[in-house]
Amino acid sequence: MNLTEPILLFVVMCAIVAVACVLFKGKWGMVAPVMFVTSLVMMLVAGQGFQLRVATEGPFVYLDNIMWVLTGAGFVFALYHNGTFDYLFNKIIAAKRGNFVQMLLLVLFIALPGMITGSALACVASTGLMAGKYLLDKGVEKAKVVELVAVGSLLGMMMPPLSIPGMGIYISRSGIYPAAWEGLFLPMLLVTVPALIVYSVMAGKRILDGVEADANADKSGSALCLIPLLVVFVLVLGYNFLYTVLPYYGGYPVIYLIGFVLALVCKNKGFNALTAYSEGITATAIELALIMGYASLIETVTYAGVSGTIQAQLLLSGINNNMTTLVFVAITLVAGYFLGSPFAFALAGLFTTLITNYNSFYPASGFEMPVLGYSIAISLTLLMTLRGGIVSHVNETLETGEVKAGGVIKNALIPVIVMLVVAVVYIMAADQTIALMI
Repeated sequence: MNLTEPILLFVVMCAIVAVACVLFKGKWGMVAPVMFVTSLVMMLVAGQGFQLRVATEGPFVYLDNIMWVLTGAGFVFALYHNGTFDYLFNKIIAAKRGNFVQMLLLVLFIALPGMITGSALACVASTGLMAGKYLLDKGVEKAKVVELVAVGSLLGMMMPPLSIPGMGIYISRSGIYPAAWEGLFLPMLLVTVPALIVYSVMAGKRILDGVEADANADKSGSALCLIPLLVVFVLVLGYNFLYTVLPYYGGYPVIYLIGFVLALVCKNKGFNALTAYSEGITATAIELALIMGYASLIETVTYAGVSGTIQAQLLLSGINNNMTTLVFVAITLVAGYFLGSPFAFALAGLFTTLITNYNSFYPASGFEMPVLGYSIAISLTLLMTLRGGIVSHVNETLETGEVKAGGVIKNALIPVIVMLVVAVVYIMAADQTIALMI
């Protein structure tokens, strides 16, 4: 295969997904099926025929991760319905604190479901809805409320232990199986905690100034409802850091199922278990569909020889592997900003494979940290986009009309840059930062 054919196939892929992003305004749930269809079209253009097996094979790598997310989502919505989130939120709003501390607590509260599930939309549909409606009732401007919920949801999605887009990119390492989202608790913590602090300092006074402690906050309920959350917290820490001491106890699905059962017992309100699980699945399904569409594309560009041919040309050119990765990061961020995060994921269908295989020739550092750095950039496109994205979902959930994404992006730019700087450090200093994977 000469270089013309893989470039043609790559252009076909980008063109179809770009048109879908424009037509559907970047909405994840609408574009994700188009990404799957694009895989079939690419195989036809490549002269390989109708290859349904190739288009569906890639997403199977995520079955374990989907189980993690869905069990986590069931646990999150159990906490939402059994009064645990109500109890935590009332504790936050009832006390008078400085703007920085109050903002820090609010962002962490909104982010909590995202930490458990890896999903930004789980945050929007639960804690984001609670905090957003409360602040709107207090007279806070719609644009500021949407910004807070969107940024909190992004941080929650990227905070450890799980991150759907992060896992989507990292685990799809072409030719490396079985892949795992392990050893990344500390690296992701170092990405998000500085951004959390920076945003809380910047936005605390601007958003919360004039919002007083709520003397009417509900003080009923028992702290026993926190037991499921605390048990899950301890089990997650043990799973990530004490695996050489503790026996293997089943990973995230078992941990979250234990939490779910405890939430049925340690509760402030009764709830329907099936309703909680169904709402959890609904909240996270779109993001899962997005990474499965991406997996279909990455399988196709590998099978059709696109990534292998382009990678060979890169190796022959002698271009520095770190600089190549940074160029891919820049292209992805710009494309995602204008066309939407689904298009960024489409580009990642080729770029992830090139980054992985190209950096595999440098065993001192390996590909783990460069791929992780790239996955951080992809995650950021879910907020930093003018089409669809987290802001659009927050608008729909809070019924705030059309708060423009541009204003949210402007106010979130500095904490996003902080996260991006850490990603660049992971890419450029891969042989030093790989020690963070424990």
